[in-house]
Amino acid sequence: MWKYTGPLALTAVLGTGLFVSFRSAGQTPEQMQTWETQRLQALADERSKVERLARDREARKADPMAWVRTLNPMTAGGWEFRAVANDGSWAAFSTHHQMKRSGQLVTVWLRQEYAEPQVGSSGKYSSVVEKVQYDCDKEQARTLLIVYYADNNIQGTEQSEEADPKTAAWSAIVPGTRDEFNFLWACSSGKAAGTR
Repeated sequence: MWKYTGPLALTAVLGTGLFVSFRSAGQTPEQMQTWETQRLQALADERSKVERLARDREARKADPMAWVRTLNPMTAGGWEFRAVANDGSWAAFSTHHQMKRSGQLVTVWLRQEYAEPQVGSSGKYSSVVEKVQYDCDKEQARTLLIVYYADNNIQGTEQSEEADPKTAAWSAIVPGTRDEFNFLWACSSGKAAGTR
């Protein structure tokens, strides 16, 4: 049973009814047909996109290096391929350019490429470059600068985050991780680099 609760309730009911009737009255059969066709096309496009993504993921998983070979090695910057994920979702590079050692501290540049755009606080990105400092004696690391690029091969629009070296937090190096892999490379390369 409907109960009248005042003029506002009646206005809301009438407003809703008028909105529905104006909306229906404003659409011609041709418009409704066009909108339905557009809706069905959008659904088909989305389905096709999902299927293509699944095929791409399977191909990368079957041969992760095939995707890595599509990336620019950027040898002018001294970048060297370091590793690729088993499923081909990311590839890691490092460089000896601008490597610095001061006592037990080694500062290096690392590059990470992603096969699919990642979502961060600054938006989507496909490539990341980090300036990382390692404490080789204490087995810890801290990130001093991160630059996010919209496209692979450190291209496209960029966003950066910089930490103050005086307050940047150190993190322990966890055994068996990508961080340990980078740490071992940096500290062994840093010994050869000497003090700069």
